[in-house]
Amino acid sequence: MKNVIFREYDIRGIVGEEFEINESYLLTKAIISYLKAKQPDLKSIVVARDGRNHSPAIKDQVVKAAKEMGINVLDIGICPTPVFYFSLFNTDVTSGLMITASHNPAQYNGMKICLNKKSVWGKEIQEIKNICDTQNFFENKDNKICKITYKNIIPEYINWLAQNFEHLKNYDINAVIDCGNAAGGTVIPELIKKMNWKNVKPIFENLDGNFPNHEADPTNIKNMQTVFNLLKTDSNLELGIGLDGDCDRMDPMTKSGYLVPGDQLLAIFSQKVLKDSPGATIVFDVKASGSLIELLKKWGAVDHICPSGHSLIKDALFKTNAKLAGELSCHFFFNDRYFGYDDGIYSILRLFEILKENNKNLDDLIKIFPNKERSAEIRISCKESEKEQIVSHVKNIFAAKKDINNITIDGLRSEGKNGWGLIRASNTQPAICLRFESNTKVGLKNVKKEFYNALVPYFNSKELKEKIEL
Repeated sequence: MKNVIFREYDIRGIVGEEFEINESYLLTKAIISYLKAKQPDLKSIVVARDGRNHSPAIKDQVVKAAKEMGINVLDIGICPTPVFYFSLFNTDVTSGLMITASHNPAQYNGMKICLNKKSVWGKEIQEIKNICDTQNFFENKDNKICKITYKNIIPEYINWLAQNFEHLKNYDINAVIDCGNAAGGTVIPELIKKMNWKNVKPIFENLDGNFPNHEADPTNIKNMQTVFNLLKTDSNLELGIGLDGDCDRMDPMTKSGYLVPGDQLLAIFSQKVLKDSPGATIVFDVKASGSLIELLKKWGAVDHICPSGHSLIKDALFKTNAKLAGELSCHFFFNDRYFGYDDGIYSILRLFEILKENNKNLDDLIKIFPNKERSAEIRISCKESEKEQIVSHVKNIFAAKKDINNITIDGLRSEGKNGWGLIRASNTQPAICLRFESNTKVGLKNVKKEFYNALVPYFNSKELKEKIEL
């Protein structure tokens, strides 16, 4: 079993190269052994899967391992990750695993793991790796006979949403929701019917693990071209929304064709939450714009910056008792009227609610966000084995600079007179992530130059300049 699949907040890799389907059996034995060590009275797990082509075969291996270890399985079938999380809060089984590779391309697969409703991540993932390596598995000494139960929990999930957003029934917004031929197709069409949204249309709602229309990552503008074209050609259409592969993220596109970054949408969500809960804590990741921080301070929030990654942000949300958390990549975690996990479908309802209450379109709502010169998140491919070395090199260079504030909770966010720049190692890909921001175009260029000079020993000069648009 290759080390590369054991990532910061889940297990994930290319099937057939990094992650072998038949290894899912031993991997599950290690996961269950870890869960049993932490919770000795564990008797049952939830198992769910997304619509990837290899997910059924992986699920068979998972169930086989659970049966041999005497663990009952509640199989909730094909569903979005938020529905898997929902099952942990709304059945008597509070631990389990979701077979998914989220937004990654079709050749990837993996698992997200939960223990007692909380994500397993970081050092805990490494503990599972160690159990795999040593094969020191929990033994079913009593030869317990386990039970496999099948339950479609999607109708219960949809009913919960409908009951809690009764005020959005019959909402006449004209919107398109791109399911990306992924797990969103198991929920969105039925939710639209339940809410009687006559002018909300799903596209690419049919499950297809080959993702024939585009990859299921709505934060990449190339994957939102169909939505963009529909907004441009349909005069009645007001809003476009994309869901990622397992629906723990959503990204909206305005009528003008602007794909809204997660920090800007978090500002819109925060304004509403803070009206209802003045002084609440709002959590955001190190990639967030300084404009978000300015707004949160202005609105009286307790602002809390933390490392990127859905598991890390969720952990920070619960530790700080925050009402809301969000990430530039469009994970949103509502601990306000919800369970505190990232749910792209629930986030759509919260956005619809704000649009209806304000009687404004999304183009108008995002005008609250102070203008700055900023880049999008930039990903530069590199060897998996080199990404931490590159980040460490840049950290050392900036540590020697004067009159700057270096935040090192996740890579380096260096704040100085020109603005700020960020470098961090991706937790999901062999890549480094960059972002830059300044009050002026000149300042932005100067920040980029500083990072370019630090990075150029590792990359082709011309290609690096093109990537960071220097």
